[in-house]
Amino acid sequence: MNLKQLEVLKAVMASGSTVGASAILQLSQSAISRHLTALEADIGFELFIRDKGRLIPRPEARALVPEVEELTDVLERVKRKVTDLKSGLGSDTLLRVAFPHSMTTTVLPGVLVRFLAERPRVVVEVLAGPYGSIEQIVQARRTDFFFVQVPTEDQGFDIRPVLRGNIACVMAKDHPLAGRDVVALKDLAGTDLILLRRQRSGRHELEDELRASRVPYRCRVEVHSVEAACACAAAGLGVAIVPGLIASSFNARPIALRPFRPAHTSEYGIATLPGMPLSRTADAFISILTDEVMAQAFETTRIPHSRGAAPDFRTSP
Repeated sequence: MNLKQLEVLKAVMASGSTVGASAILQLSQSAISRHLTALEADIGFELFIRDKGRLIPRPEARALVPEVEELTDVLERVKRKVTDLKSGLGSDTLLRVAFPHSMTTTVLPGVLVRFLAERPRVVVEVLAGPYGSIEQIVQARRTDFFFVQVPTEDQGFDIRPVLRGNIACVMAKDHPLAGRDVVALKDLAGTDLILLRRQRSGRHELEDELRASRVPYRCRVEVHSVEAACACAAAGLGVAIVPGLIASSFNARPIALRPFRPAHTSEYGIATLPGMPLSRTADAFISILTDEVMAQAFETTRIPHSRGAAPDFRTSP
């Protein structure tokens, strides 16, 4: 006995004939007859009397109808649930995401507009904070995934790399270096710098290069976020050296972004706990997120999922 046989039985009982059942289930009459015969063989007794091409249901067939209808109704609900899950439209779908604070106030709203327009019944919970705090949120299983610069401080995450970006020099639009197409290390001689906190690995690499090149510099302001660095640069406090991918979100400020050479490349990815695969809904969100970041990101390439795919490179104006 299988579900298809029970669906055929329900359709025959509802329509009164194999012709009607054939129309309901979109099967041939011969297929309907085969399923009925197989069902009777499986249960060990006849459900219908065959009389000159007619099917006359026996009492045993009528007795099975309520249970068969209940079972096939459950199957229909399962099929509808699968369809909802496939399209990300499940009424009880909750997607929990975590991002650096600067992204939640810049690129993320546009991502949510696109995503929720396609999946209006999904609820998205957004958590924000510095990378270290976000990692703790994920460890506590309070979010499905988080966007992070690789490598993470905690190595116990599964990482899906999605983007690769370069460091940028950010300055007020009237700063002398804003007139250059590219800012080289030697150009920073005597320039007031705005740098991210000392715990960042990129900070140490930059200062090591400056010392090795004997370029005199002064860290005038130390900040803990790219947003703060761009705000200070806009106020004329110096040149901020920060990840271009994040800095490009603040182009509305009176700042200029210029490539920094030698290039310092960082990777960004989606981090999850080991053994916690992402849902199709989460994959759709990540795809839209990547598109939105690429639409405005400074010197950023997409890391392809399939080998041999061409990278998508864009530089914001």
